Amino acid sequence: MTRSGPLPGAVASAAVLLGGCATGDRSADVAELDNTWRANLVPKSSPARMVGTFERFCVETSGLAARETALRRAGYVALPDRGTPGTRAFVVDDSRPAVAVSENMCLVQARARTGQTEQFERYVTVRFPEAVKTDPAPLGRSISEAWSVPGPAIIATERVQDVDWNNYALIYYRPGGAS
Repeated sequence: MTRSGPLPGAVASAAVLLGGCATGDRSADVAELDNTWRANLVPKSSPARMVGTFERFCVETSGLAARETALRRAGYVALPDRGTPGTRAFVVDDSRPAVAVSENMCLVQARARTGQTEQFERYVTVRFPEAVKTDPAPLGRSISEAWSVPGPAIIATERVQDVDWNNYALIYYRPGGAS
């Protein structure tokens, strides 16, 4: 499966996941987020934890409502909307990676660390033996690697430069349908 043009704005992960959390809304989520250290919004996560989170919320759980419910039950809190329609970002105040979801996309993001690329490449080849490596260039400039997998879907990795550090994202995207 090939695709032209960049992945949709829902995958512009830095804009979705980063930034201040304070708003006029005093919901329980906002109160909890007010006490969250900014570095924990997109934390350092081990490669194994990133892959496990990706498997659990992006691959094993499908559909936006099911993912949001599973994330809430796992202790994740939704960030206030960031201007990417249809996308919700969820964070937890520990070393688990941030997760963003929409109808056709699921993204897991943490700070870039050693071993992440190797761990994820190994995961894709074992979990999706029919995966076909595709050219990441048409998907967007920050996409590092991409695979076409049955579904049809695209799995990709993204490198995102934040103000203070580099982040690494794992993306599951189903064009034109719910993932």
